[in-house]
Amino acid sequence: MDDNATPVSIGKRTTEGTGLSQVLGQSAADVIRLHMGVIDREDRLESGTGSWLATFFSDEDVRATAVRESVTRAIHTASDANNFAILSLLSPGIGTPIETIERASGLTRLPLAERLGDLISAGLATKIPEANQVAGTAAGAAMVELVNQAGEQGSRDLIRDRP
Repeated sequence: MDDNATPVSIGKRTTEGTGLSQVLGQSAADVIRLHMGVIDREDRLESGTGSWLATFFSDEDVRATAVRESVTRAIHTASDANNFAILSLLSPGIGTPIETIERASGLTRLPLAERLGDLISAGLATKIPEANQVAGTAAGAAMVELVNQAGEQGSRDLIRDRP
């Protein structure tokens, strides 16, 4: 851990030892909850009814679609090579200084900020503004673990099956 890193508590649950689908589903639900709060507030301010939230919770298909779209977005975001490299630098629950990520990634501040924003909005990372740091989430760590395990398996298969 970097000497300047800040340990943080992210989320409500511990997801160690669970499958990728469970971790991503929980992360997607957390991201959607944040969006729901904003949409509900706007609905209440505009219509005064707050009926949007009740409709959302009463329709299982709408909820399932929202979660699938959120998970798909997280996978798409993590699949970008630069985003994956940044995600690999982050530890779940441990803040990494922005300057450390900037040096390791080779990106300048603005492109790095855009990529970090994408990772954060997808639920794969979280920002610690008061410390100018970013930490990985359980979903981000699960994505990195999945890709690394697939890479190791593929490498073993290539050696085993070489001509």
